[in-house]
Amino acid sequence: MRIGVVGDPDVVAGFRLAGLTDVYEVNSPEQAAKAIEELNSNSEIGLIITTERIGEKIRDAISSIKKVVVEVPDKNGPIVRENDPVKVLVRNAVGVDIK
Repeated sequence: MRIGVVGDPDVVAGFRLAGLTDVYEVNSPEQAAKAIEELNSNSEIGLIITTERIGEKIRDAISSIKKVVVEVPDKNGPIVRENDPVKVLVRNAVGVDIK
């Protein structure tokens, strides 16, 4: 299994330094969606990594993918969401409010 990466120049550089070769540097949502589709069609790719900001822009393309897609923060840090899904799940499971 290989790992594919779709990201901005900084994210891509880091993963290339880590030795990954299936890396796509993108500058627009259209490029990102096309790269995600290419990685999805490659049978050797088992995991696709992209940034949260790219993921937000191409949510429809990502939702149709059958492979595991992991969204990581970029150099600007994580996206802060009002209703973080993990916090909602924990709150519902434990029954306490997490701030």
